[in-house]
Amino acid sequence: MRSLRRLGVLASTPLVVACATSVESGIPLDDPAAIAARLVSEPGVEAPANLRFAWRYGDRRGDVEGEGVGRFNPPDSLRIDLFTSGDVAMAIASAAGRLTSRGQIEDVDVPPRPFIFAMAGMFRPDSGPAPRAFVNGADSVLVYGPVGDRTFVYHLEGGRLGSVEERRRDRVLRRVRVEWSETGTWPVQAEYRDFERPSRVRWEIEEVQSPVARHPGEIYALPYTQ
Repeated sequence: MRSLRRLGVLASTPLVVACATSVESGIPLDDPAAIAARLVSEPGVEAPANLRFAWRYGDRRGDVEGEGVGRFNPPDSLRIDLFTSGDVAMAIASAAGRLTSRGQIEDVDVPPRPFIFAMAGMFRPDSGPAPRAFVNGADSVLVYGPVGDRTFVYHLEGGRLGSVEERRRDRVLRRVRVEWSETGTWPVQAEYRDFERPSRVRWEIEEVQSPVARHPGEIYALPYTQ
């Protein structure tokens, strides 16, 4: 696979880790497991789907962009293929609770599995301690952890997944922000930020086909990497 052409300097990428405010200062909610179960079964992702999107990756070295396709089998099989100049730059797949990838974009780290799903608007946290839930403005927030020194925070907006954060105490290490249309069952765009590298990935979903025939299971069997 040939190297990808960089498109310029990403001057807006921050050089510091983002600070966060406490989300546990809100009023505790009684049944966080019920909130989590509702998010997992959110309507609109119960059928296989094809996605087409435009993407851009940037870090201190510059930007690279291209087109991408996604193939989803419910409940939790998702494959993302990124293309640039007609070449396959990277393929990422999640199935059976593990994340795998093939190819690379100049030493780019693959986001953790929950963040990949969050960019597609899906709530798929890793297994671990039961969440806690709190009132957060006009909506609510689910907090997982701490697991070691990390806490994972899922912000709901209008009853949908709005953002996901990985925190170390009062600092945000990674974040996904999701944007929705008023009526769509899939998000219109999402952005992933890694504040430690620092780097960002942004995509805009241009077309969704659903329902479609269920995708062959072998397309999710990429070489194991994570």
